[in-house]
Amino acid sequence: MLRITAKNEGRKKRVLYLEGKICRELVKELETEIIRGLDQGQRIVLDFSKVGFLDEEAADMINRFPLRRVEKRNGSLFIRTMLKMENRGEQ
Repeated sequence: MLRITAKNEGRKKRVLYLEGKICRELVKELETEIIRGLDQGQRIVLDFSKVGFLDEEAADMINRFPLRRVEKRNGSLFIRTMLKMENRGEQ
């Protein structure tokens, strides 16, 4: 199960707080939420602090988005490794 809680921070930034597992069956739902914000001209922040698992298909989809438009933050070492997150502010 994946829970997505979206919170706008001003008109230009949308934070998606993710909770649960992100896997093949749920990846389309997350992709739709990301694209919805991008289409509205918002910068997207994905918060992985409450994500326990991420499969390869989900990681590939997330990693396709440009870092300047979709920021990844928080998450376990496993999540950070799957998402190729660096230690320059993305934790």
